[in-house]
Amino acid sequence: MSRAAEPWVARPLGELVTGVARAVAEGQTELDRASLSTRRDIRRAVETGDLETPIETPWFRFAGVEADLNVSLSMRGRPERDADGRVRAYRPTLVAAPTDAEFTTRTGYDVAASSRVRLDIVPVPGTE
Repeated sequence: MSRAAEPWVARPLGELVTGVARAVAEGQTELDRASLSTRRDIRRAVETGDLETPIETPWFRFAGVEADLNVSLSMRGRPERDADGRVRAYRPTLVAAPTDAEFTTRTGYDVAASSRVRLDIVPVPGTE
């Protein structure tokens, strides 16, 4: 089974954080596309005479996104390989696993022991 198709299992914490940030960015992109489409529709309506006066296009953006994630955190060693593919060392990696009902039942994990990872993603002014 490919990594994308397998059920969500333990992943390095960095991948989890990146995934959340990527989802927010994709959501913002969809909001921007909708606003651009509305702008085009308004311009067409003015050009065809269906709208007498142009109206301002609404633009939406996330003022901030807060994500609270309950996960099981553990340390694992990620193999570091040399040019010949031999493992030379293990890099410590913080790994997060979901603490959903399936995980808790399958592993006997005590949800009270879960860790809380809180992310705040906020917009910053662009540099043009």
